[in-house]
Amino acid sequence: MKYLYITCFVFFASLQISCQENEDTGLISGGNTEPEETITYSEKAKQTFDLIQQYYKINSTGYYRENFPVQSGDRECSYLWSLDGLLSGVNQLVALGFDDPELNHSYVALEGYYDTQRTPSAYAAFPVQYSQDDRFYDDNAIIAIDLIENYEITNNTAYLNRAKEIAQFSLTGEDNLTGGGLYWSEQNRNNPESELCMKAVSSTAFSVTYLLRLYEHTDEEQYLQFAMRLYNWLNEYIQDPVDNLFWNDIRVSNNFVNTTKWTYNSGAMITNNVLLYEITGEEVYLDRARTIAASTYTHFTRTVNSKLFFPANDSWFNVCLFRGYLDLLQYDQTAQSYVNVFIQNADYAWSNARNEYDLFYEDWAGQNPGRDKWLLQQAGLVEMYGRIAILKGEQQ
Repeated sequence: MKYLYITCFVFFASLQISCQENEDTGLISGGNTEPEETITYSEKAKQTFDLIQQYYKINSTGYYRENFPVQSGDRECSYLWSLDGLLSGVNQLVALGFDDPELNHSYVALEGYYDTQRTPSAYAAFPVQYSQDDRFYDDNAIIAIDLIENYEITNNTAYLNRAKEIAQFSLTGEDNLTGGGLYWSEQNRNNPESELCMKAVSSTAFSVTYLLRLYEHTDEEQYLQFAMRLYNWLNEYIQDPVDNLFWNDIRVSNNFVNTTKWTYNSGAMITNNVLLYEITGEEVYLDRARTIAASTYTHFTRTVNSKLFFPANDSWFNVCLFRGYLDLLQYDQTAQSYVNVFIQNADYAWSNARNEYDLFYEDWAGQNPGRDKWLLQQAGLVEMYGRIAILKGEQQ
């Protein structure tokens, strides 16, 4: 959900059916996940990144295009959300040992979005040299996760310090309306009668993730306390008691609950419960992670030509769920079957779901190109192939 989603809300709602549980067939567990080609997953990640550099990078400014080919209505460059997807992929390539100056460009571009004119400072939806766009709490949380991950890989403390600055911005998005939680955006927080003034799972759950990681690295109690307030709100107000997955948001003006479920929201909550297990040692959090993971696997998979696939829409959302499965896999081998299906999807997409530019379809089953021109969709594949490569122990 984001700037693009505001204008395409009805279209996205129509896609919900693709995310529902397949009622006609049983689940197919993951089997042999070895790719048919000899190319490694790390090479797949790097080749996908190179395509992004070729088609999306704007050499004159250092920013990236939102779409390739450029579409009617596109602005000077991409929104922050799309760039964030690329940062996540870059982190995996750096962790794999790739030494390419191009890998620095996305983090250099990121600084153009950092808004110091409004306080506290935070990342705006669009580069500040072009306009003063809204600042989204979920954008900033996701960026903080990337910054902390990069710090873990490179030990660059500047990234950890920037994540601490984002925490000050996140605090401005919390109040007691709807019981707590974080607003979706700063602009709509200040317009309580707007239908877009909402407490969102995306902003809240991803903030829990980066706050818990900040706590792990700093031992500063303030981050753990803030994270627990948000975590408790998510479980009390926005979790479906029937299947343990998470709805999308609560509208502030009338407490209306948008019951749409997306893979990335539940994926973040798998990660959050694993992090809390690591911090506290309490088994209850690991049990919650297991329960959510099993439910996502049932709810979000679909069968196409006797193969199991995750949703046909929102590739980057699905990769966020993959992160959660990988986090759980460290402690529960049951998650291996979930991970195997993702690997099978990645293998199939490489050979069967690409357009004339070798860019990936939004639908990994290869049936519908969807928004295959969108940078965010392509960036998600860099991250997915990179994480698979790391899982399999590939290094440069």
